[in-house]
Amino acid sequence: MKKLLFLINPTSGKRALEDSLMHVVRIFSDAGFDVNIHLSKDQDDLYHCAYNGGTYDLIVCCGGDGTLNIVVNAVYQSGNNTLIGYIPGGTTNDFANSRHIDSIATGAAKQIAEGIVRDVDLGILEEKPFVYVAAFGMFADVSYLTSRENKQNFGHAAYVFSGIKSFAKAKTYSLRIEHDGEVLEGDFIFGMVSNSKRIGGFELPIIKNVLYDDGEMEVTLVRKPKNTMDTTHLLNCLLTQSSDEANIHTFKTASLRFSCDEEIPWSLDGEFGGAFKSGEIQVKGGAVRMIF
Repeated sequence: MKKLLFLINPTSGKRALEDSLMHVVRIFSDAGFDVNIHLSKDQDDLYHCAYNGGTYDLIVCCGGDGTLNIVVNAVYQSGNNTLIGYIPGGTTNDFANSRHIDSIATGAAKQIAEGIVRDVDLGILEEKPFVYVAAFGMFADVSYLTSRENKQNFGHAAYVFSGIKSFAKAKTYSLRIEHDGEVLEGDFIFGMVSNSKRIGGFELPIIKNVLYDDGEMEVTLVRKPKNTMDTTHLLNCLLTQSSDEANIHTFKTASLRFSCDEEIPWSLDGEFGGAFKSGEIQVKGGAVRMIF
């Protein structure tokens, strides 16, 4: 019989599994898996269990985007190449929504039991992997600075309110970015390297031609606006199909280097990923295997 390790983040995963845990386990059991359930104590415990899960045929995690990030990081860094499944249980679930993974736990479980094994690209920021987005500047810290209590009480609205605060105090970073033989310099209030059509719960039409397994990611950079009215215009461009080529730069790449005269805090899949004055982001094609 095949072995399945079911890792549950009890903080974010409980909403998804509140009334359906036994139904989900039955789906996996009927698919021929011997299921071992583990409720994670904290992030370190979650990472440790996934890292040492090489004896399992499949690791399924239930939680938010941060939970998925930890599990994917652990499996990738272990070198075990264990197959990963995901049941979304967070507030925004950007990865799941982009990949059409069912928001209902039993539906997601059926997709895992009956799904297709897919090679998934990862981004690597200074040896730290991310699944779908690395971001800095305006809105980038909204996810990890929004209290867990507000996330649970207000859901996606909590991100919107926190985003408004971020909008009002947007910080500027003077950056030099090198990619594919080109150099881009300027003052930027926001930037992201992404492999998703949805970020922070919002569909972003400005991100086009997203291919999840092409060994490249989409880069979006927003220059510092001259005034508040321009900031509103730039935000509108990000959320619609409008364009502003002078102030919003988009391109695809497999790697880039950035440098700044001060440390830039980065968010990786909605969690704090460290602060760097300079560094490199690379895309590793087919770095992990997932089934959905």
